[in-house]
Amino acid sequence: MSFNKIIIYGHLGRDPELRYTPQGVPVCTFSVATTERKKGQGDAEQTETTTWFRITAWRHLAETANKYLKKGSPVYLEGRLTAREWRDNEGIPRITLEVTATELHLMGGRGEGEARSERAGSATGETAPETAVEDNDVPF
Repeated sequence: MSFNKIIIYGHLGRDPELRYTPQGVPVCTFSVATTERKKGQGDAEQTETTTWFRITAWRHLAETANKYLKKGSPVYLEGRLTAREWRDNEGIPRITLEVTATELHLMGGRGEGEARSERAGSATGETAPETAVEDNDVPF
């Protein structure tokens, strides 16, 4: 048995982008930043480390994310983590942390409405695709 689950609470770095596969399946991508603050040696110094995650939501979660989230929105999400290695234009190795969302909690603040939760497959029987949609089908 194996297990791959990540929980993230952070803020959107850009507005979500909703697209559709050639089969008409909605897919939404957005980035989420998490920030960790640590005190330095003199207690007066603080350092911040920001980690960026690329999030992909499918079907009902994709439509919900696109409808309710925007740049700067706080969000709590759960999903499966994948690390992808690649080289930039200068040949420098990079790593992208990609998450396929399985659960989404909209954490609206004042004036942003109530918190809202969505789960892949919760009400409609839809789930994130495992093998039904190939990477080549994603239009980006």
